[in-house]
Amino acid sequence: MIYALNIVLIAMVAMIAYWWANQGLFSAIIHLLCVIVAGAIALAFWEPLTVGLLLRGNAFDNYAWGVSLVGLFVAVLLLLRLATNKLIPANVDLPHWANLSFGFPVGAASGVLTIGMLIIGMGFIQSEREILGHVGSGRTARAGEVGEVGSRMWLPFHKWTDEFYSRLSVGSLSTARPLRHYYPNLSDQAVSLIRDSYGGGRGQVSLLPSAASVDAVYVCPNLGRCAVKVKFSRGARDFGEQLTISAAQLRLIAWPQGKEKPYVSFPVSWTQEIKGGGLGTFLFDDRSHYITSVPGREAADVLIVFPFPAELEPRFIQIKGTRYDLPQAQELMRQECEAVVSGMGETSLTVGPLPDFAGARPIDDADISLSSSIRPVTVSSNQLPGTMKESNKYLVSGDALFKTGRARVSRALRIKGINEPLGTRIVKLNVSRGSSADLFGPLRDRAGAKARPVLIDSQGHQYSPIGFIHVNPEGVRIFLDPTRGIASADDLPHLPTTGDQELRLVFRVTDNVTIVGFRLGDVPVGTCNLIVTERKRRR
Repeated sequence: MIYALNIVLIAMVAMIAYWWANQGLFSAIIHLLCVIVAGAIALAFWEPLTVGLLLRGNAFDNYAWGVSLVGLFVAVLLLLRLATNKLIPANVDLPHWANLSFGFPVGAASGVLTIGMLIIGMGFIQSEREILGHVGSGRTARAGEVGEVGSRMWLPFHKWTDEFYSRLSVGSLSTARPLRHYYPNLSDQAVSLIRDSYGGGRGQVSLLPSAASVDAVYVCPNLGRCAVKVKFSRGARDFGEQLTISAAQLRLIAWPQGKEKPYVSFPVSWTQEIKGGGLGTFLFDDRSHYITSVPGREAADVLIVFPFPAELEPRFIQIKGTRYDLPQAQELMRQECEAVVSGMGETSLTVGPLPDFAGARPIDDADISLSSSIRPVTVSSNQLPGTMKESNKYLVSGDALFKTGRARVSRALRIKGINEPLGTRIVKLNVSRGSSADLFGPLRDRAGAKARPVLIDSQGHQYSPIGFIHVNPEGVRIFLDPTRGIASADDLPHLPTTGDQELRLVFRVTDNVTIVGFRLGDVPVGTCNLIVTERKRRR
């Protein structure tokens, strides 16, 4: 397949070159200039457009980087061609041999840049790690090191395009934020570091900017290491389930001198909290090793360690393409460095103290349950509205209104409940008016409409709701959004003071923990002692 890919790409460039050779040398030069300008404009506005407008924490995020780059390039090129055709309607009459002899290489240059831009753009769209037998850059199977993998392209148009615009960004088309410094080795990212994700490309290839933050940076000159402490929120989890990040999707970049290329480093190890409690330090020494979050946890604090020369200054870190500026690095002595790198120092990760539940009333056992059921709804997978998604007869995400009643649904088609990813359980909490965990009335006024409802386990970990089940006169509304969840009490449906409407919050909680309380922001609501057991194997 790799031979077919090379032949197709070379043929496309040859066709573009032949076309413009027949159009004439002058037209070929005009088109080349349009291609160069279109590529420069597309790369200049690519990141602001993607990060500022397109990344929204939804399914399109995995296509946003690629679609925006290709879309910008094509749109600008089309506008430039229309403008030049109006401004320069006539061609220059040259001998046919001159048009063919000199127009062909000029057209070929246009073809190289055009195909190169398309390859780079398509490389940022979620797909398999391998495209028609070609991988490019990625993690090696043996030691998990990041580098070139497999055979090279005969004519690496994407690398030539990257190098061309990289040089222009610090040369005749230089800007305050040049491509060479702010997105080095763009072609390697596209082919195929960004897609070297969990499951051979099934993991997410993008990260919402607000889904992560850098808390601290430590430089260890004696060990030649730099440790970056990153906090990942629930928005960083792949498709709302679990965070997965490979070494190929992480880059530490040092500020360059002058027009030189910056120093790019990939991680060698990381430290994070493990499910059983405490911290674990792991090496990126195999392609099966990924930074992952504890299933069900609201956030993940990770200390990522990179090789780093003592004479340089870390500038920013890129995570799945999204760039984060780094705070001032703290220089540590050798003993402190060894403690940080091993995850045992004072700068390592810690879990917050258990919140105070003084004055909170007990939550009745009837109001909190370990259950993924969607009762009182019975629905067939064939009758699910387009606004609700299911997987293996379990609801995953969406917003839909269902009628109550025991409808006749065959067992093979019946929706069984709400999806529980491996290592998690669904906990439902009744927060209706008059319940023992009532979120309405004076308590809500005291906490504020923007306060976030959270369950607390015995180790101090918090779990915010992924949705709710609202029983009302019109039916039963089920809302599930594992990626963003319920950010505040203001996102919940209003319950009137009269009537018997019921509202149950849906939480996805790590198994083998004990839920000890429920809070609305800083206000304690109730206490409980719910043991979250492991899920029995589904048949």
